[in-house]
Amino acid sequence: MRIRKFHRGDAPKVSRLVRKDLLEVNSKNYPKKVIGFMYDLFTPRNLIEISSRRDMYVIVHEGEVLATESLSGNEIMTVFVDPKFQGKGIGTKMMDFLEGMAAKRSHRSVKLSSSITAHVFYKKRGYRDLRVNMDEDFGKTIIMKKELRA
Repeated sequence: MRIRKFHRGDAPKVSRLVRKDLLEVNSKNYPKKVIGFMYDLFTPRNLIEISSRRDMYVIVHEGEVLATESLSGNEIMTVFVDPKFQGKGIGTKMMDFLEGMAAKRSHRSVKLSSSITAHVFYKKRGYRDLRVNMDEDFGKTIIMKKELRA
């Protein structure tokens, strides 16, 4: 299992992974309208466009994309793990990688917008709640921050 930069050719696989995650996992905490909006947002074309604005990564194993994540400045975004691989340490590996990358870039903290679904995971990693956002398209998200070790 390795983490590498996202390539344009990954877009269809990453799109399938994110959409699967939305339908199988996030749909337990969000209304159909929010899931539908996000499902439509994560097309291969949009993922390629997103990757041009931030550092986007994938975790791959034997040619299969297991997870995706991205970093823009000190903000962690688009963290998704294939549902069949959740609970196996992949999310932890991804977050260690991104937090390490942010620290190497001299950021003292990282922030993220957590879904209801991932909130407990981030709390266990030392993130603290800053505020709750309610958005018609994205639903309820929790803005969180974690101080990085020097």
